[in-house]
Amino acid sequence: MYDVMMNTRIHIGWIWCSILLVLLTACSSSDGVEQPRPAMLTIYVYSPDRPIITRAEVGPVNASEAENTVNSLQLWVFDTSGNKVGYLSTTETATLNAGQGAIYHIPVSDEFAQNKPNVDVFVMANATASNCGISATLNENTTREELINQAKITVSHYGVTAGSLTTAVPTDGLPMAGILANQPVIGDAPVLRIGTESNIATVPLTRAVSKLRFFFANTNVENAPALTITGITLNGSLIPDEEYLFSQNKTLTYNTNSASILANSVAVEKKENPAQYVYNGQTAQDYENLMVGAGLSQAGPYYLRESGKQLRGTISYTIEGVATTQSASFEMKTLGDFLRNHSWIVYAYYEGLSGMQVVSVDVTPWVNKNESHEVYNW
Repeated sequence: MYDVMMNTRIHIGWIWCSILLVLLTACSSSDGVEQPRPAMLTIYVYSPDRPIITRAEVGPVNASEAENTVNSLQLWVFDTSGNKVGYLSTTETATLNAGQGAIYHIPVSDEFAQNKPNVDVFVMANATASNCGISATLNENTTREELINQAKITVSHYGVTAGSLTTAVPTDGLPMAGILANQPVIGDAPVLRIGTESNIATVPLTRAVSKLRFFFANTNVENAPALTITGITLNGSLIPDEEYLFSQNKTLTYNTNSASILANSVAVEKKENPAQYVYNGQTAQDYENLMVGAGLSQAGPYYLRESGKQLRGTISYTIEGVATTQSASFEMKTLGDFLRNHSWIVYAYYEGLSGMQVVSVDVTPWVNKNESHEVYNW
């Protein structure tokens, strides 16, 4: 452990010295007089964040490339009184998309560089009008209060109604956000950074939505009737009408109507012993690989706004030779299990006389790719 920490510090120190040398290399005017460089505040950003394990701990699963991709980034820095320190908008995200932490430099005033008050850092990724519904113009003139109140996912995105249901990652990417509050600033102009001498503060981005998928299997015994999933319905008052990218204590409104989220019926594949796909203690990634690779029938994924409520719903199905439609219910394990950046699998299988069995598995938040980070220091 000591060697690892020493190597990390040496590596970070080398990078920091390199930045220092670059920034201290002054620009020369035509008469050869060196001009001072402006003070810059260095921000370290990672995407996405490490997972937050829930009560139903199964473990993290890898996100797809599309779920990981950052297309655009905005950073605001305010002092703790709400005064703007600096702002950056960029599409330079290749380092983030390579699974590494990215370094961003924000120009700051000489007064800030001298006084170095504590700061709040707000970061948004992929937050656009087309994939979040943000109507306000959020830019360098946005105040902290405006940012907190207006940066949100509206009712028409990542919801459960026909117009808002999202079953694929949008072109602009999944919205993400991160915040650091009341952070110290160290260093001397022109090189400043957030954190302490022993700890570089980083802004971890978190996907603002969660993912829900359904897998189905029918028994493959002799003369087993065909099974068709005809509907999936979520109960009402569970997914809020909007979601603030920077969480706050506000009362949210909910649509009280139940919502049908299955666009087309699903003919369910027959499998030998469908109970073998019930979660049985393996890691989340192993279970993910099992379900995706088993050739099961699927519905989703559904990318939904986060909810602190216990999601519940109904699966409707028909059995060959039986006139009436039948149903089975599903639910999350507890309150808060569908907060942002979580992935849920609902597995429903039919075993003849025992009817439809339904199992819900929380595989916890998606985790970033298993790659080394060049400037990583928690």
